[in-house]
Amino acid sequence: MNAALITARGGSKGLKRKNILPLFGKPLIAWSIEAAIKSKHVDECYVSTEDKEIAMIAKTFGAKIIDRPQNLALDDSTSEQVILHCIESLTESGVDIDLIVLLQPTSPLRTECDIDRCVDKYIETKADCIISVYEPKHSAAKAYRQLDNGIIKGLFTDSAPYQARQTLPRTFQPNGALYVFSKESFLKSNQIPRDKVYPYQMPESLSVDIDTKEDFEYAESLMRKKHEA
Repeated sequence: MNAALITARGGSKGLKRKNILPLFGKPLIAWSIEAAIKSKHVDECYVSTEDKEIAMIAKTFGAKIIDRPQNLALDDSTSEQVILHCIESLTESGVDIDLIVLLQPTSPLRTECDIDRCVDKYIETKADCIISVYEPKHSAAKAYRQLDNGIIKGLFTDSAPYQARQTLPRTFQPNGALYVFSKESFLKSNQIPRDKVYPYQMPESLSVDIDTKEDFEYAESLMRKKHEA
């Protein structure tokens, strides 16, 4: 079975209760749930949360709930700890999953088409993992890193910051919207696979990751333009 997994805790620092704030007529998390349910590759959509209100809203939009313990809903709790808990919880419930489509609820502009294309690429490339990304205007290969003594050096190579962008390798920034990997590959080291990772490229304009009020307003303006077009 292919399962979409949405991790949504109640606490958020940048924008309070952001996962259930109304975005263009629906709670923020609803956009990810509906995209998962509409995907031809997703059999069930699960939301991992410790928050009763998030759980209630998620159920209303068709998701099943995985009750997350409070110790996995802290600021320093990692996504991989939560994913492992979800796998263990589903296994204990007799639910056998194969493919995991990890969706963050703060990426409402990712659609079912993105999910389908991402899984298609996973199958076609025989990848261990597909990650959604965008290509930034300014190549990360031209970035610097700072040493302990305060000196900065090229992050990629010493000469890269001084080279023409066209001579450097393409670089991508993860946008957090989509991760596709198998349960088996995750359990090899209890982490999202690091080998045979392929990119699924999305436009930077659609790679909004809502963390602030400004992010929220920008996402809503993009949705309004899309629906009015």
